[in-house]
Amino acid sequence: MVGRTALGKYTLVRPLGAGSNAEVFLAQQPRGGPPVVVKVIHPHVTEHPKFRQLFDAEVRSMANFQHPYAVRLIDAAYTDPLGPCLVMEYVPGVTLEAVVNLERVLEPERAGRLLGFLGHALQAAHEVGIIHRDLKPANLMVLDAGTPHESLKVMDFGFAGFSTKPHIQLAELTGHGPIHAIGTPAYVSPEMIRGDPVDTRSDLYSVGVILYELLTGRLPFTHRTQEKLLAAHVKDSPPRFHKIGCGHVPPATEMAVHLALSKYANERQQCARELVADFGRGLGIDFWEATAPAGWEPPAEPEVIVPPAPSAEPRRAARPDPFRVASVFEIALPERMAAAKIRGFVEDFAGQVVSSEPGLILLQLGLPHGYKQPGTSSGIFGWLGTARRPAVQKGNEPIEVQLHMDKPDPQLTRLRVEVACRPVAGYTPGNLAGWRDRCDKVSSILRQYLGA
Repeated sequence: MVGRTALGKYTLVRPLGAGSNAEVFLAQQPRGGPPVVVKVIHPHVTEHPKFRQLFDAEVRSMANFQHPYAVRLIDAAYTDPLGPCLVMEYVPGVTLEAVVNLERVLEPERAGRLLGFLGHALQAAHEVGIIHRDLKPANLMVLDAGTPHESLKVMDFGFAGFSTKPHIQLAELTGHGPIHAIGTPAYVSPEMIRGDPVDTRSDLYSVGVILYELLTGRLPFTHRTQEKLLAAHVKDSPPRFHKIGCGHVPPATEMAVHLALSKYANERQQCARELVADFGRGLGIDFWEATAPAGWEPPAEPEVIVPPAPSAEPRRAARPDPFRVASVFEIALPERMAAAKIRGFVEDFAGQVVSSEPGLILLQLGLPHGYKQPGTSSGIFGWLGTARRPAVQKGNEPIEVQLHMDKPDPQLTRLRVEVACRPVAGYTPGNLAGWRDRCDKVSSILRQYLGA
């Protein structure tokens, strides 16, 4: 995409990275204006039927929210040739994640000052009803790091909810290979894991995790498996600082961090300003006043115009497949916990995970010994492997299971799941009624594993 133009005026200069929702590019404005960041939303995100509604609402919300300590939305378009795009302020700096990786532990006074900047941005956002939902060091940009002028800006305010199709990585389902973006479950609040309603105090829990990490050099919970990590957020108390060799933090400051990590929102500080005050009390420093943006007042409402969506082309109806058996249900379950439960199902029933992409997981059950996936061999040997599949008894044909998942409300942890069973290629069932009964049983067992 480098060299192409977004919104008719922002030339993409180089890629900055990619996440679950978008590709991110550094872009140049016309006539030598300052550089900006362009986020091009992934196609799989835009396919959700509520995406346009969500896009419009988030753009209007962020257009009405401007703060010196939050990365600013500059422009947006839904119908750009590149796809739906967001144009954001470019902030030259390093992420807090990079600072932590380099320095490991921060002095309490420095952590408190960074908390002050973060607290001001959160307080302003929460007062207008904006919840971040994905706070972590990678989403916090530190400016002038390590200098007396060090400050912080929050990135990705308001856009965590774009992820309407859960992406459960293949490694999460198989136990083999690296799992990327483990950071998000490390900072998630207990109420999001439980599937409870989420409000602004969920962000305060994530801030508590960040503070714990800044002061101790480790996360409050360090389990290697996501299932145990999520369970710890819900049930376990994080270790006291003195038990992990961190005696340099005043007790009152440590208690402020542990209070933010309470399992239920009504037990924590009730707003960002209160958390900042609690943290600074043990150090005798008013971080709220020390980091207050001088002379800042909320700006008047700007207007961001989002063009209307193009009309959808009518699609020709596909011929129904008599061997396809599908059922639909909803579950209140975070996708990381869903990954652990699906992996348990696959292992218990000696299944195989074929692929995983946003919103779709492909499983196969009952494969005969010696079966090889199509395409694992080339040339004449690949053709012979396809032609001579291992035989199975009638009534025991292997089953291909497609798990289609999306979020009816992208801002909640509730998942809509469609379990669609069909025969593995080359194994046509001889008894349709018996086949459908087997598929119904698979679907029922999967529902039980997922807690539906």
